[in-house]
Amino acid sequence: MSKPRLRLSAGMLRSAAIVSAELLLLFLALWALRNVVEHLSYVLIPMSIALLLSAFLQPLVGFLCRHRWPRGLAVVTSLIAGLTVAGGLVAFVVLSILNNFDELRLQVAESIAQVEDWLRRGPFQFEGGLSDRVQEWLGGNQQAVISQALGAFSTVSAIGIGLLLSTVLLVIFLYDGPRMWEFLLRPFRTSTRNVIDESGRRAYRSVVTYVWVTALVALIDAIGIGIGLAIVGVPLTVPLAALVFLGGFVPYVGSVVSGFVAVAVTLVSNGGVAALIILGVVLGVQQLEGHVLQPVLQGNLSKLHPAVVLVALVIGGTEGGIAGVLFAVPTVAAVKAVLITVAEHRA
Repeated sequence: MSKPRLRLSAGMLRSAAIVSAELLLLFLALWALRNVVEHLSYVLIPMSIALLLSAFLQPLVGFLCRHRWPRGLAVVTSLIAGLTVAGGLVAFVVLSILNNFDELRLQVAESIAQVEDWLRRGPFQFEGGLSDRVQEWLGGNQQAVISQALGAFSTVSAIGIGLLLSTVLLVIFLYDGPRMWEFLLRPFRTSTRNVIDESGRRAYRSVVTYVWVTALVALIDAIGIGIGLAIVGVPLTVPLAALVFLGGFVPYVGSVVSGFVAVAVTLVSNGGVAALIILGVVLGVQQLEGHVLQPVLQGNLSKLHPAVVLVALVIGGTEGGIAGVLFAVPTVAAVKAVLITVAEHRA
């Protein structure tokens, strides 16, 4: 029995041409969006920071408003509480790392040198100054890291303007966000308005969930690994725990890098047995995070596959530096919520 042969027809060619044209238009739109974001980064970055901070503070504002607080007083109280708790915590973490950066760099470089020496003496016959290159990179790229973190804000005045804009937008979003959202929905028809309204609310709710879950999981990771470091007697316990906390805000990649640094410093200061103990603590905390904390605290709406998260982090880091890494996963979570809502309405 002969197999049927695939025959190209005019209809098939027309369909293929239509699909190709749609894909080209999609990539053209993404390219245009990338250029717009790049040119307007001095506005979009402060606005995105304000949105993330409003997602962090919105549950407290809603709680106070439900208990009959005036919205203005609820916003002011939430801002003070947020600045006191989150601002103090972040300042403590950043200052702990900066004050011990040189010692931390030397410890990491020395641990890499030990690993390199073991590889050279072992069966692999490894050659190359890996530790020298790592130490040179850690010591000579501080300015590059700082400039990449600042992104569009290359001067002190631009940084001040960005912080001021973020603060003003944060107050506006917290105080007048619901009315601004209703105003944006007015031009649409009722059916379209309902879809957009639900999509926007679910997207914002997914960002709120992501921000709170990420902060809580990062804090639990830092406390757990910090307790392990303190029990073993590792020096630089506080900056290492602070580094674990910051690494928790970069899914998967951040926890692996910060855990490696903790194990490497322990290897240099306390020996191989202590390093194995800390490695077990790090792996145990990460397993607790992946199999207990995130599934319980994070709903299916904002739960993303690890492959999607890694691709988003790579694209965000390549296109937007540290700011792109920070905003990549919340953006993907919001887009997922919108797609799910639209699909549900179509079904």
